[in-house]
Amino acid sequence: MDEAKFIGRGKAKDIYQRPNGDIVFVFTDRVTAFDGIKKAEYNDKGAICCKLSCFWFEKLQAEGIKTHFKEYVPPNMLVAEDVSILPVEVIARNFLYGSLWKRYKKGEVEINTEFIPEDEKSEGMPLEKSYVEFTTKFERVDRPITEEELIESEWMTKSEIEHLKMETIKVGEIMSPYLSQKGIILADFKLEFGRSKMSGDILLADEVGTPDGCRFWDKEAYERRGEILSLDKDVFRQEKGDLSEVYREVYKRIVD
Repeated sequence: MDEAKFIGRGKAKDIYQRPNGDIVFVFTDRVTAFDGIKKAEYNDKGAICCKLSCFWFEKLQAEGIKTHFKEYVPPNMLVAEDVSILPVEVIARNFLYGSLWKRYKKGEVEINTEFIPEDEKSEGMPLEKSYVEFTTKFERVDRPITEEELIESEWMTKSEIEHLKMETIKVGEIMSPYLSQKGIILADFKLEFGRSKMSGDILLADEVGTPDGCRFWDKEAYERRGEILSLDKDVFRQEKGDLSEVYREVYKRIVD
């Protein structure tokens, strides 16, 4: 890190650049919620999220997903190819929950029977298949954005949008069965992508598979009692317990 140059700070990561152009993400113990209004720090959070993200990047690369990941530097640094981050986050939802449920109740989003059977509409219910949507990335407050708006704003082309959706679904198809074996339900997750400055390819970027960016539920609690027992940042958002303890449990299940 001595030769790396500090180039920015995100909500949970500090970002440096090496002389060779590689980016170094330093995962911190910072945690925020509600667009940065609620803030705190939890011991080991950064190291846990870094190790989990590197674990998933390696696993996804082995399955043919193109990513910007290069190297894990213990305890909390991820080295990656420098990419131009696309101006959207991609969210895959496997359950009618969170903001999707709230917007659905208000009539702000339409979900057809391809995802929800006509006679079944309840909070926390599983969807028939992953519902993929986009939110803005670089606006003051992130908001849902339609595919039509993305194209009209010339942020992305139709083919790029379809590519992101297909890659996101592939990521979910790799993660979900693995997590299920570990007693974890992947309720939803968000991804970021970037364009390689060398090849022009669109690569999975930033971080993946952490409880910061995924909604993890305890499988036994949900299937046996219909209880949503959070194993993710909702613990912090909703003050459900000690975030460090929960993140350590997630890491133990997934990696150990």
